[in-house]
Amino acid sequence: MILAIIYFTFCCFIISKISFFKDEQLTLKLIFVVLIIKGLSCGAYYWVYFCYYPPGINGDSVSTLHDAKIMYDALPNHPMDFIKMIFGWHSELDTDPLYQPYFDKIEKWGRADVTSDFFLNDNRTPIRLNAVIMLFSFGKYAVHALVMLMLSFIGQFAFYKTFKSYFPKKEILLSIIIFLTPSVLFWTSGVLKEPIAMCLMGLMMYAYFKIFIHLNYKLKHIVLFVSSLFLFLIIKPYILVLLLVPLILFTLVKRYEIKRVLSFYISSIILVYGLGFFVLKFGFQKDVLNTIVVRQNDFVSLSKGGIFFIRGDKYVRLECKDSANYRLVDTAQKLCQLNRHSAFMYWNTHNLRDTIIETNNKDTSYFYLKTICAPSGSAIYIDRLQYSWSSFAKLIPESFYNVLCKPLFFDSRSVLELMASFENLCFILFFVICFIFIDKRLIDKNLLVFCIVIILSSFVLIGLTTTVTGAIVRYKVPFIPFLLMIPLSYLNPDFYKKIPFIKSYVN
Repeated sequence: MILAIIYFTFCCFIISKISFFKDEQLTLKLIFVVLIIKGLSCGAYYWVYFCYYPPGINGDSVSTLHDAKIMYDALPNHPMDFIKMIFGWHSELDTDPLYQPYFDKIEKWGRADVTSDFFLNDNRTPIRLNAVIMLFSFGKYAVHALVMLMLSFIGQFAFYKTFKSYFPKKEILLSIIIFLTPSVLFWTSGVLKEPIAMCLMGLMMYAYFKIFIHLNYKLKHIVLFVSSLFLFLIIKPYILVLLLVPLILFTLVKRYEIKRVLSFYISSIILVYGLGFFVLKFGFQKDVLNTIVVRQNDFVSLSKGGIFFIRGDKYVRLECKDSANYRLVDTAQKLCQLNRHSAFMYWNTHNLRDTIIETNNKDTSYFYLKTICAPSGSAIYIDRLQYSWSSFAKLIPESFYNVLCKPLFFDSRSVLELMASFENLCFILFFVICFIFIDKRLIDKNLLVFCIVIILSSFVLIGLTTTVTGAIVRYKVPFIPFLLMIPLSYLNPDFYKKIPFIKSYVN
């Protein structure tokens, strides 16, 4: 903890000296308050996942640090192995010299040709990053959390600087939305992909607006934009896809002063996404619908829990209550044998859409025990997606509602869900207040439709592929600023200027 405090103080000193963080509304004093609050949220995250939950349910932070430690431990005796793993100088084959001593022990490494359908595997970069952080963290979790805190803060500040000019006299409220929304605070405070994604999103937005909106073609902006695009592809590629098309449309509307903004966005979105779907499917044999169906079905299965086995092209699931229906044959290699006459469901690994039910097992061969997953306490029970447009059309409204409004008290089953419910209630109240106290001046329709398109597309995708409320709250974090910027566009600044605490910070 002392080491983290020393690093935190040093980071604050550096921030005070860099001109990028100079702002008339968000003063240095307020920036330090934000950083302290973010530091406290790091403590809250640690308490929840390392103290509140029982051992063994520590989540992605623990697995990421575990995997990074395996990579880092190569450094003293095999420094070239460490360097090769950090920079990706290795093959994907099981025969690679690095596979047996390292990759086979890393829980979330995977093979890029198996675990990714369209993009590179997005678990490897956080593992590599945390292995590098271990060079100066000495294994202290607080230092890793501090790095994540600073990464997310840099991205959030860049996001604030990008959009502050669109909210005159509402800059402080905009900064509260970006920095202090509870779920954003919480999920950007752990050793996760979300802080990195928030950093990249803010920097990409900042660089994009500098280049394509303000026509500032400085080399640093171009390098920043290109590097953030590349890193997005290996961290959270779906966020990049959801942001890039609306950004281009926003630019076209602004550049050519298109009047029918909504019609232009709708027609362009249909054309671009429709064309992209057919090009990927028939040109590259990459089926977007199939990928979404598989992800949703996987999430449904995982949320219900189960015991999962794999052998060749057969992917088997037993109910958790049916643990007596298999026996462990080889503990070291996790080889198991399913009992004769047992019942289970399975899928062909080349076609995970079709679920096959086996009621009288006669297969006595050995299966590899892939994982044992307890049923999720926050599962949302919705229909499984089918490979048809009608199935998608049926589930889209429900999926959007789940992401926008759940959990909401009546369906909360834990303290964390109650907290998320309270946040959702605050979002609803904020919408109501903003639409009651509407700004009489014309709002920026381009920015408004831009945010709406991002929210609709992201919330529908998250809702279709995610059936656990805890995961939904986490996955929608990067998009919450866009959600709250919609009502903020309507709010009359004279309303909150009457509040004494806020009035002192508003011109």
